[in-house]
Amino acid sequence: MAYRSMLLLALLFVITTSLAHGSFIINGTTIAQVVIPGRAFCSINGNPVNSNTPGLAGVNVQLVCNGATTLTQVLTDTQGFFRIVLNTLDGILFDPSTCVIRIRLPIANCSVLAPTSGNLQSVITVAGVVQSVLGAVANFTTGLFVLVPN
Repeated sequence: MAYRSMLLLALLFVITTSLAHGSFIINGTTIAQVVIPGRAFCSINGNPVNSNTPGLAGVNVQLVCNGATTLTQVLTDTQGFFRIVLNTLDGILFDPSTCVIRIRLPIANCSVLAPTSGNLQSVITVAGVVQSVLGAVANFTTGLFVLVPN
């Protein structure tokens, strides 16, 4: 019986320690949610050429951290827009300094996209923090996409 109690106590300690260290804080504010909207374009490099550049529809967009860990992925809509939402209070380890938006190549529905292998990647930047009923929400922006070879 004592062994079981010790095991439960140790498990409780690990869980609460992990959640505490998984917090994402900006200027002393614990962030409950991260929102990263963006748009990918069907162009030679995934960026807009002009106001008529079509979006990349139905493309898998990943939030990748530490070079390899995919935290989440979403599909672009018919206009190439995507919106990534993370609940950081669920213990998701999120560090924006190590995270990028990634689109794996090739993309079948965009014939003008020049590279046929590698990834399109974009850095993310904090745009602001707002309070909501869920807690503090950190809004991010994406930069231009760059080709990263495999």
